[in-house]
Amino acid sequence: MSTAVQPADIKEELKKLTKQDLQDAAAKITPQQIEKVPSEHIKAAIESMQDEQLTVILQTLKKNQGQLGPMVAQLTEEQLQSAVGCVRPAQKEIAIKEFDLNNQNSPLASIVNQNISEKKREVIKTNAPKGDTKEEAK
Repeated sequence: MSTAVQPADIKEELKKLTKQDLQDAAAKITPQQIEKVPSEHIKAAIESMQDEQLTVILQTLKKNQGQLGPMVAQLTEEQLQSAVGCVRPAQKEIAIKEFDLNNQNSPLASIVNQNISEKKREVIKTNAPKGDTKEEAK
């Protein structure tokens, strides 16, 4: 009997989570836990996540900057490949806005940049959706 979590389970569970649930989970996650998340689970979560949910998670991570660097560093190439390939343009814009990634002097951009190896940067570039166009905020 397998009790392993399946990607479809993640999609269903995300629908049930409140803002507080998301904040609590994002505040408690550790770099060691990040490393153990199967890439297909990351993909399922990103594909299922509503924009408001992503915003809550990123805002919580932003408050806990000390953990952010180690978390980014723990992401595997396989996890990044899975995640980057399914990010919607609106999700990308949320991440850029919340982490101020277009500002090279942003503390959060610096943390992310310092903890992503060149090999991982290449994985991100290679797997980013092609024809990614900026969507206007509605």
